[in-house]
Amino acid sequence: MKTNALILVLLLMSAGVFAQTKLAEEFPAMMKARNADPEGWLRSHTTPDLTFIGGHDGSLQNKDWMMSLFKSQKSQNADLTNVNVQQAGDLAVATGISTIKAVSLDGSKTGTYKDAFTYTFRWIDSKWMITNIHHTKIEYK
Repeated sequence: MKTNALILVLLLMSAGVFAQTKLAEEFPAMMKARNADPEGWLRSHTTPDLTFIGGHDGSLQNKDWMMSLFKSQKSQNADLTNVNVQQAGDLAVATGISTIKAVSLDGSKTGTYKDAFTYTFRWIDSKWMITNIHHTKIEYK
């Protein structure tokens, strides 16, 4: 009986890993949601302890910093190219090139920020959540 219970527990544990979706298939919709509502996306697609390394100066920031950045902009749109997604178990990494076009709240300033990016994901509560973001500056205008 103990052997059967142990086998059942092991099967249930491994089923959790296989119940995941393929991030490569979800990633485009996830980024489309980011463009539609950056603040909502940040709340729903990132972990509370999110870390962000910015391309502008390489400083380590957190989720609150990113939220204040989004709130300081009228709009922000990210176009991603050369995307590559690798997934193993409950961890995944997405890399590529991000070109972000941002407009200040009053509309007086616009900027284009081209970065190489790395997003690290973890499967949490049946959802892919971003735990770390790293941007490396390519070109800023």
